[in-house]
Amino acid sequence: MVDDTSNQPIKEYTASNFSTLNAHADGVINNEHQLARLKKLKVDRTFIKNLGIIAIIIGLLAIILAFAYNRANAPIIDIVEKNVYIDKPVYSIIKVPDAELSQVIEVPVYIDRIIKVPIQVGAVTDEFTFFHSETINKNGIFAVTVGASYKSVNSPYPESQWCYARGSKEASENANNDLRLGNKTGTNSPTYNKISQNDSSEFGSSIEALETAKKSCIWYPDRSPLSDVSEVPPSELSPPPNSPPGSGGNSGTGFYINSNGYILTNHHVVDNCSSIWINDGNSQIEAILVKQNKTLDIAALKINKRTNDYAKFGTVRTGEDVMALGFPLGDILGNEIKATKGNISSLSGFEGNKDYLQFTAPIQPGNSGGPLLNEGGYIVGINTATYGGKRLQNINFAIKGTSASSFLGKHSINFEYGDFKNPINSADLVELGEKYTVQVLCYK
Repeated sequence: MVDDTSNQPIKEYTASNFSTLNAHADGVINNEHQLARLKKLKVDRTFIKNLGIIAIIIGLLAIILAFAYNRANAPIIDIVEKNVYIDKPVYSIIKVPDAELSQVIEVPVYIDRIIKVPIQVGAVTDEFTFFHSETINKNGIFAVTVGASYKSVNSPYPESQWCYARGSKEASENANNDLRLGNKTGTNSPTYNKISQNDSSEFGSSIEALETAKKSCIWYPDRSPLSDVSEVPPSELSPPPNSPPGSGGNSGTGFYINSNGYILTNHHVVDNCSSIWINDGNSQIEAILVKQNKTLDIAALKINKRTNDYAKFGTVRTGEDVMALGFPLGDILGNEIKATKGNISSLSGFEGNKDYLQFTAPIQPGNSGGPLLNEGGYIVGINTATYGGKRLQNINFAIKGTSASSFLGKHSINFEYGDFKNPINSADLVELGEKYTVQVLCYK
């Protein structure tokens, strides 16, 4: 039997190589994958950037809101050109028991009581200027103005002053029509400018009218700008003449209590005086009666003088040694300072008056108003009165230093307080007190 399949044709098969195609496909897939990663990275970067911008905006809004909140809750400070008032402590007296002593020691302390004291806006050392004007409004003169310049509120008088007239007609839209009439320096007398015909013509007035206007130059008084002197009438503040006016009168003693020319004495020393003068050993200076208390028998004076030598107040005990300074019986004993020693007999005065103390140092007429010093040279009293008689010896009274300092604090007059560790010998004590003790002259 013949196999017929041997005559059929043989089929051949060829294997194809797709590696190149597969590599291309893999490359395309890889590119698509990398592109997808880049797109995702770009989206992430955009998101982070937007998130940062939002955070910055929120931070700025928080800062703005915080600033606005602080501004809304900040205290409001009104600055005015008038006097500004501050609270000033007042000196009073309390009794402090001492376990080691049988008596009471009195010392000044602060209490919460408000006294209005005008001060200059800004530091007390700042220079400032006051102005006042008088309206004339005739003969081509509208007003006369005086300006006074002070170096500080502690200045005893204006350092410089000037007076000028303002014309009724304007010099120009941007300038005033002013003409200087005079000047004043320190405590010197004012000097007035000579006015020519050309000056008066340009100003728009006459020489006669401008000379009359000089009478309206009301100069500031030769005193401190502080208010505790402002109640003194202007007529009492005129510059003193070269010698004391009037005749007759009496004399006493006083002492400086600060660097601005303030002096303490007794009220009865300066009562009913037409003028009061201070003899400081070198010259006589007219004084102003600033404050007084007739019941306490105390008075505060002021002169146009600054000094670095002034008394300070201190404490005292019964039995303590003291020294009285003054100018007793000046017409008999001369004008040299006198000193007497004694001790404190009692911390109360006549009939138990707590504003006074009793001491044994002899005093005479003319000692009134003088300082009573402890062994450290501090003021413990103001010599005031003595009792005499057949059965009375060395009974003398002084206003307590604590009562005097309370009087000064009530009227906002500066003073200082101190204490000592070691006593001073008598000669040095007199030399120390002589620097701030003065003779007070009262002319009727």
